[in-house]
Amino acid sequence: MQLELAVLPLPADHSTPNARRGQFGNLLYHYDRQLYDECFSPSADTGPSGLQDRPRPFVLRPRALHVFSPALVPRLAGLLDVQPQTIRWPLDPLPARRLRVEFVTPTELKQNGAVLHTPNFGALAARARDRVLSLLAFYQNEATDQVDFAALAAQAAAVTETARSIRFNSGQTRRSVRNQNVHSIGGFEGWAEYSGPLDALTPYLIAAQWTGVGRQTVWGKGEIRVTVLPFEECSA
Repeated sequence: MQLELAVLPLPADHSTPNARRGQFGNLLYHYDRQLYDECFSPSADTGPSGLQDRPRPFVLRPRALHVFSPALVPRLAGLLDVQPQTIRWPLDPLPARRLRVEFVTPTELKQNGAVLHTPNFGALAARARDRVLSLLAFYQNEATDQVDFAALAAQAAAVTETARSIRFNSGQTRRSVRNQNVHSIGGFEGWAEYSGPLDALTPYLIAAQWTGVGRQTVWGKGEIRVTVLPFEECSA
């Protein structure tokens, strides 16, 4: 399996993430209502049956729009008048025993219904895996039923956190102009390092650099940066 996405460059914009969200939504809404609906309300009729939590086909970043539906790329590139860059990332295992994950923007993860204040690796790996696989299944017709979820979960359970510097902000919210719903834009930021059997999990975490991870990632939350650290030498 591999994740495919198009990166559409955006001009430098110093406005707030909330302002960028509004600008992009208004542009689509007034330019092409069908394109707006396909981006913001993807239909279950065009995806695999049984997929309840349908992801939106894009992620908005300050300098780029990441698009995961190949069918939408030409229309969005034409609207923005930009040349897309295609990225293909295979999800094959990578040799990795140590990782550093930087949480560039506020990241909100849940476990057993509760919001986490620190980046528990099991929750982080599961959310990255599920997000990547749902995008593959819904927009790229990839067969994900052969993925061994139990094996991935067992590997994640064997990974330990070795260091971290995390701060949590729970006080930020945004209100939707269209429906007046209030959403949290808080979460934790900083970095954490992990050690353990990471070979099969690393490709999903690296893919999550483009997809984001956690809640509200479409709008800029959950941006991460992953570094594979050198193996530690064993003392004689």
